[in-house]
Amino acid sequence: MTWPFENDTSAITKKLAKRSRKADKRSKAFLLLTIALSVCMIFSIILISAGEQEEFKNTQRTKAQIAILGITDDQLSSLRQSKDVQWIGEYAAIGLSYSGNKTITVAYGSEDYFTHQEEMSLQGSLPQKANEIMLPQNYIDFLGESYRPGDTITFDVTGTGDKAEYTLSGILNEDRKSDGYFVYLSKDLAMSLMDHLQVTAYTRLNTDAIRSDAILDFTDKIIENTGIVEDQIYLTEYSAVMTGVIQSGIQLPIPMLAALTTVLAATIIYGVFYTKIAKNMQMFGQLRTIGMTKKQIKRMARKEGLLYAFTGIPLGLIAGLLIGFAAYPKGFQIKTATVYAVLIAIVGIVMVNIAIFKPVRVAMNTSPVEGAKYLAYSGKAKVSSKLHRKLSPNNLAKINIQRNRQKAILTLVMLGVSGALLLGASTVAGSIDPEKQAAFKYYPAGSILLQVKNHVGSSFDKESEPYGSSKLQLEENPLESQTLRHNLENTAGIESVTAFNSVQMSITFPGGSDSLTSIMNDFPTLNREQLAEKQAVLSSGTADYDVMTEKYGILASEKIANVGDTLQLEGRSPDGSTFNVDAVVVGTYNQTDLMERSPVVPGSPYFMMTYDMAKNLTGITEQTGILALKVTPGHFDEVLNVVQEIAEQNGKISVNTIEQTIKNIQYRYSSSIKALYMATAILFTFGGISLMNMLMVDFQNRKREFGLLEAVGATQKQLKAMLSQEIGIYLSGSLTVSLALGTIISIIACQRLEAVNHCISLKLPWLFIIALIAAMVVIYMIFTAYAKAELRKTGILSAIHEE
Repeated sequence: MTWPFENDTSAITKKLAKRSRKADKRSKAFLLLTIALSVCMIFSIILISAGEQEEFKNTQRTKAQIAILGITDDQLSSLRQSKDVQWIGEYAAIGLSYSGNKTITVAYGSEDYFTHQEEMSLQGSLPQKANEIMLPQNYIDFLGESYRPGDTITFDVTGTGDKAEYTLSGILNEDRKSDGYFVYLSKDLAMSLMDHLQVTAYTRLNTDAIRSDAILDFTDKIIENTGIVEDQIYLTEYSAVMTGVIQSGIQLPIPMLAALTTVLAATIIYGVFYTKIAKNMQMFGQLRTIGMTKKQIKRMARKEGLLYAFTGIPLGLIAGLLIGFAAYPKGFQIKTATVYAVLIAIVGIVMVNIAIFKPVRVAMNTSPVEGAKYLAYSGKAKVSSKLHRKLSPNNLAKINIQRNRQKAILTLVMLGVSGALLLGASTVAGSIDPEKQAAFKYYPAGSILLQVKNHVGSSFDKESEPYGSSKLQLEENPLESQTLRHNLENTAGIESVTAFNSVQMSITFPGGSDSLTSIMNDFPTLNREQLAEKQAVLSSGTADYDVMTEKYGILASEKIANVGDTLQLEGRSPDGSTFNVDAVVVGTYNQTDLMERSPVVPGSPYFMMTYDMAKNLTGITEQTGILALKVTPGHFDEVLNVVQEIAEQNGKISVNTIEQTIKNIQYRYSSSIKALYMATAILFTFGGISLMNMLMVDFQNRKREFGLLEAVGATQKQLKAMLSQEIGIYLSGSLTVSLALGTIISIIACQRLEAVNHCISLKLPWLFIIALIAAMVVIYMIFTAYAKAELRKTGILSAIHEE
């Protein structure tokens, strides 16, 4: 004799699973929505974060990996013949002059430099002949002219007053206002103005390598027999950006968000699937009665759960893909999306398997007797020791919540955590203060800096020197002028004028992978008292004034060098010649610690030296290199106008402000702030829909309870009041969790960012708090309307017999 389920019945269990899905359309919709939403949220947040970084990498993706300094025509010719070189962009800075307070830089650039390295377009053509020049549109606007390509213009290229006629061959499409402008010359004209034109060749190699050592190894093979030596090779930002060493703004905690979403989604799926299994206990008992085995019941229930996964996961992936693409279309990559889609699909299937594990075991272990007498909503009620209970709608609501504390806690956490992440992220995004970061790192003593010009008039002047500011400081330092100090101190809106010692020098140090980097800047010079203060800031080494002065010892940023490293210092000697000495690093410091505990100007310097060391090298005794002006809030623009007039009359000082630094920092954070807001909006939407999902499933599961309450005399009005009280308790509890946990997240995240970048001015996100409360009110209204409509359709007998 053969029993019905003794043979291979996989087709039957599959059919039963499909019919079970069709029979309970409401649970099917809830499960599909939950799975799709959770997958969509994880996928979209990952794509948003990846898209942000890919969009940042796009700024370097097609640019040169290396720059070759001082390349000759012969070397260029040899290099261009290599099949491993895609393009070479030539650039040379020729000189500079001043127009009022604007710096005018004269330069030469090839077509590949503009189109590939700078990714700029132009009208007309690049200058080719000795009488052709090119101007950017923003400089033409500054001049108040209406030039067009092909115009013959009278122009002073060198800034020395020697005007001549030139053909404007092209206009560069650059319309941003700036503190400085460019004039671009043909190579022939550039060579006629320079004794030796030092060209930098930005070179794009035929390699997909992104690691610096691999790029340099590839370069070594290319430069063989070209006459180019390793000392000429510098890495561009390409490698650092493409390998993620330099990243864009604030990084989202993707693993944490993905893990949190997975746990929440698995919990919801567990709850809905458990409810579905519970409602079908009698069916399982009947199937067991006619001979279905535990293994077959398990297979049937598990197949049903996986059918939901195989439908919900693709829907979630499609939705997440669309959101990720919409957020960062330029950073969207099919390969990245495909890899993450496969990984998330696998995680999604595992998540569903884990979520349905217990409900499936409950189903398979149901005996025929248990199935016949099982009540779907028995709950885990406690026997009360109280003699009397007032069964008002409010008390019934509280009793129901207390009856299943696990469900109550889960419901509170569901929206509470989502709301907390929303408030935390919006607090961080709204509290980022670029002005504070700029002031901390670069302008600690004032928002306007007056500095000694490195060139007075024009660098094309025969008397001009590479270190002109040192010459001015040596002969008659303009910042030591009592008239200048008096005028500044008596300018309305200037609270204080603070002088800082600094001398311009060039320093060369080893960069990444043995390449060399040279920086020319104003470096702070410290007296004995100031140097003693820096000792407490050093992360390694010792700051001894006499040792540093005698042995050319310097303090360096720990990002640049280590104690014992020898670096090359170059600057202007007292007789006008250029000195070049070896400087030994005797101590290192963290730039953030330095600016926090013992700030200097110029801010966040790479190097510092003693006053007497600088004096011995340059002969300068009056080393004031910067005057920092602290401005009364609200008077910045009017003070700046007055200061620029004073500087223009003086002719030997330049004005730098905090404004451009703030704009640069804002730009750096803008993409991250956008990603933060999008991620939190997705999280909160997921939390809200998940909560509605859970509440509606719970409502359907309790229809028998509502029928019994109506049978003993409860009115629909009382039932509505009970359900309204329940949802009110859940939502008020969720709001409390959101505010409390959101405060903790905000404080921790803001403190961490503040410690690293000093960019946080804590601001409460009132708009998002109001939005959170409004969202909970909407959830309350939707659920109460849903409950009202469902109760109206549910009669006493139908509710009792429904399950």
